[in-house]
Amino acid sequence: MNIRRIAPLPLLAGLLLSGCAAPGTSPETGRSTPARPAPSQSVTRTADPVARCIDGLMISIGGQDAASGLRAVGIELRNCGGKPYQIKGYPVLKVLDEDRKPLELRVLHGVGEVTVLPPWQVEPKQVTIAPGASATALLVWRNLTTDSETVAIGEFLRVAAADGLPEHLLALHVDAGNTGKVAISPWVSEP
Repeated sequence: MNIRRIAPLPLLAGLLLSGCAAPGTSPETGRSTPARPAPSQSVTRTADPVARCIDGLMISIGGQDAASGLRAVGIELRNCGGKPYQIKGYPVLKVLDEDRKPLELRVLHGVGEVTVLPPWQVEPKQVTIAPGASATALLVWRNLTTDSETVAIGEFLRVAAADGLPEHLLALHVDAGNTGKVAISPWVSEP
């Protein structure tokens, strides 16, 4: 499959048009849902997670969508350096709880085990990111809960562009229920 552009926002807009609710709204009513609780106040916090340029790369959260238990979030890798950057493969990520401790969730390579979004059923390819340009990956999971004792809720992600590269701390609510997994697509280029 030859992919020229796969951006999370058009994909997410398509999900919304298919009857999905926007983040922060109930799929049944379209009304606002209560805000999620703030992280524990008993924990000493480091600086708030914001996108930063580290070694010429910046990772940030893109568009988000929540639909009937399926969650989809774009992750953007921007070249904030002065020379082209090459990458192949999947982002390396960990889901962290409100105290920034890793959750026991499997991170699957490829989104096929969680959803059948055709534009994201791709194999890793070499991507060259020019200065100022970006690549994108899609993080997906399902909020399914059959046992309220083993619910996994994350509030942060640690994401690296690839193994051995610096990790970026990002704020993201990940309500994976007790599925025990999230899935990530490989990096794909944007024009």
